[in-house]
Amino acid sequence: MFRVDNYTPTRVVFGVGRLEELATMELPGKKAMIFVTADGLMEKLGIQKRVLDLLKKNNVEAVVYDKVTPNPMRKYVMEAKEIAKKEGCDFFIGLGGGSSIDTAKATSVMLLNEGDLWDYAYAGTGGRKEIKVAAPIMTITTTCGTGTETDPYCVITNEETNEKLDFAVEAIFPRVSIIDPELMTSLPRTLTLYQGFDCLFHLAECYITNKHENRLVDIYAEDGIKAVAKWLPVVAEDGANLEGRVHMSYAANILAGYTQSLINCTSHHIIGQTMGGLFPNVAHGASLILVAEEYYKHVRKYCEQIFDELGEMMGVSADANDPGQGFITGLVNLLDKTGMRDLAMSSFGIAKEDCTKIADMTVNNTGIDDMDRYPESLTVADVQDILEKSYK
Repeated sequence: MFRVDNYTPTRVVFGVGRLEELATMELPGKKAMIFVTADGLMEKLGIQKRVLDLLKKNNVEAVVYDKVTPNPMRKYVMEAKEIAKKEGCDFFIGLGGGSSIDTAKATSVMLLNEGDLWDYAYAGTGGRKEIKVAAPIMTITTTCGTGTETDPYCVITNEETNEKLDFAVEAIFPRVSIIDPELMTSLPRTLTLYQGFDCLFHLAECYITNKHENRLVDIYAEDGIKAVAKWLPVVAEDGANLEGRVHMSYAANILAGYTQSLINCTSHHIIGQTMGGLFPNVAHGASLILVAEEYYKHVRKYCEQIFDELGEMMGVSADANDPGQGFITGLVNLLDKTGMRDLAMSSFGIAKEDCTKIADMTVNNTGIDDMDRYPESLTVADVQDILEKSYK
């Protein structure tokens, strides 16, 4: 017997050309702080100006915060909060990818809560205070990977401790998310792939954790995984393929966001986040790709049937003589097809000796036991083995 639990309160405005509706839609405030990355990409592409002009037509003022880093930092959240207070901002817009959106979410928490952001972190050196309220958030995404547009999470790095942790609370569900695939056609190939694999792992991990309990998780995950398997290689080779961008953004920004809102990912994500906290130059999707093959080989014994179901979604038939191999084969095929199987930790400045520290922090500083539903929890030795076998 299956059950259904569902809570997805974000208003989703999805479709080609729908950014223009920003000029007329009801917004959650009268003065916005817009978050963009420090590389100036949104300005270079003209998207930042479009958003400012559309807000002006809607009689909404805006200020731009342009210091967001690829792995969002606590110190910039605290700085943005002070600027928002001084400027009188009453809602926040994450413009771009997961980094901008997650920084907006964390700042929305701190605008209405006292102290430091890390007082509210749930693991590691965090203070574990309860987050009860947050200022309104909306998102305008130009990427397809994280699912933060439709989920109640943000991931922030504490630059003083190198911890990279989730913050999870209903108050940071975006009020509105504009998902216009037309904005994604200029996304570079490498970033497209990093985010596409992040999407795949969100969907697959939630499918694994769900154990067929919540019917909606299975439906969302299956639909999304099939889309990624078909369309990620297409948009990687032709970023302007609008049909492919539509399918990938639907899979990543809606389906993966919904699955994460209903069930946890696995420790695969915790390993990747820990790596990104210690080595901020490693993009989140890259960190997941780096360990994926060995991670799933390691946990295959816990979920052979589910792995074969995932493999079927990726076009790999189950083999009764090799149970559980389906997903691993499908994953390796996709990594090979996109050239991502050659991605190496050493290319990001990670030494093999660093695997020990990554493994220790993964298990002891992140709340890993709250994630997995395997019969046994991963130990430091398990994670170190995965990392060392992945190293090249």
